[in-house]
Amino acid sequence: MTEQTLPTADLIDPAAMDRAHERAARVALLEHARMGRSVHESRNGHIVEVTPAEIFARYGLDENGKPRP
Repeated sequence: MTEQTLPTADLIDPAAMDRAHERAARVALLEHARMGRSVHESRNGHIVEVTPAEIFARYGLDENGKPRP
């Protein structure tokens, strides 16, 4: 059995990891919004509810989740 090694730090691209995380968060938030669900997030140490309309607005979409004309 051969021993597996982890990638070295010079092979890890933090910027690519950040982009992937941002994409995944966007997909998850928009999925919740399309189902009419609010989500909660922390702002300035307080938990606040984010409505589907606010989620759509965050990504430049109209209140129905469609691209603005």
